[in-house]
Amino acid sequence: MGAGIAQLCAQSGFSVKVHDALPAALAALPGRLKTAFDTAVLKGKLTTQQAERAFHSISAVNDINDLAGADLVIEAAPEDLGLKQDLFEKLSEVCPDGLLATNTSSLSVADIMKRAKSPERTLGVHFFNPPVAMKLVEMIRTDRTSPEAFQAAWEFLLMGLRRTPVDVKDVPGFIVNRVMRPYYVTAQRMVNTQTSCAAVDEGARGIGGVPMGPFELMDLIGLDTNLAITTAIYEALGRPERFEPPALQKKLVAAGELGRKTGKGFYVYDNGKKIGENPRVIAGLPSGDLLTAKDIWGDLAGAIILEAERLVSEGTAGKSDIDTAVKLAMNFSKGPFEWQKENTAA
Repeated sequence: MGAGIAQLCAQSGFSVKVHDALPAALAALPGRLKTAFDTAVLKGKLTTQQAERAFHSISAVNDINDLAGADLVIEAAPEDLGLKQDLFEKLSEVCPDGLLATNTSSLSVADIMKRAKSPERTLGVHFFNPPVAMKLVEMIRTDRTSPEAFQAAWEFLLMGLRRTPVDVKDVPGFIVNRVMRPYYVTAQRMVNTQTSCAAVDEGARGIGGVPMGPFELMDLIGLDTNLAITTAIYEALGRPERFEPPALQKKLVAAGELGRKTGKGFYVYDNGKKIGENPRVIAGLPSGDLLTAKDIWGDLAGAIILEAERLVSEGTAGKSDIDTAVKLAMNFSKGPFEWQKENTAA
C-alpha cells in the first residue's frame, strides 16, 4: 500500500520520500516501483518518459528525520495502534508544519494521533488497493482536525492526485467497511437456514446487477481478512447482534480454507477457477432453495440500506458520499440510497 501511494503521488508530479523502519523493505522498494512503472507503460497508462520521471522523483530514506520539511506525511504501517502512535509522536516533531495522515482501515484515527503534537493537523486518508487504480479515498476527520487541514488534504487528493474523496467522521469501519458488512453477514445467515452460496451470489448478480456476489467476493478478499474486519467493527461498536461474526466463516478460517488464495473457501478452486461449492459448506444445509433471487437481493440490499441510514442518522456521513463510496469501492452501478430511491419510485 505504501509503495502504491508513493507511485500515485510521483506520477501525479510530486516529489516523494519513502521511509520504512525495515531496511529490507527499503532495499526492495526500487525494484518494486520499477516493475510497477514498467507495467503502467505496457498498459498505456504512462509514457516511458513519464514513468522515468516519476521513478526518479521517489527517494528512499533510512532515517525518519529525513522527512523534515514534508508538506504531507501519509503513514501506511501495519495496523498496530502502539506502532502508529509512536510514529506520529515522532513525525509531529520532525514535521512541525506538515499535515499528518494515517491510511488506517480499521483503527480509530483519534487514538492513532493521541500523542501527536498539534492534533489539529492530523486526519485519516484511507486509500483503497491498489491506490493507482482505485479512485476512492475516505477522508476521516476527528473532533480535533481543523477545517483548514481537512480542506488542504481534500484539495491535494481531488486536484493533485485526481482521486475522489468522501467526508466521514472517525467511526469504526468508516463508510465502506461499515455499510458493506451486512452484504457478507446477511448472506451467511441466509445460507445457514434457507439457501445455498451459489443461489445467493446468482441472486445478487442477476437481480442486483453487482459484479460479484457476497461469497465470491469474500473468497477473493480472503475469508480471514474479511472476518478480521467484521470482528473489529463488531467489537468497536459494542457487539451489536447484526454484526456478530458468522460461525460458518469462523469454521472455514479455523480450517485454513481462506478463499482463492488457498484453493478453497466458500467455493473450491482449481488453478484459480471456481469449480463448485465447498463440501464443508454444503454439509448440513437445507435441501432446495427456499428463497427466490428477488428475495435474496431484497434482503441483501435492504440490510445495506438500513446500515447506510444509520450512518446518516449518526451524522457520520452524507447520503451522496455514502453512495459515491459504495459505488467506487465495490464497482456497483448504484449506491444504497439510489437503490432505495429506485425501489420507492417503482
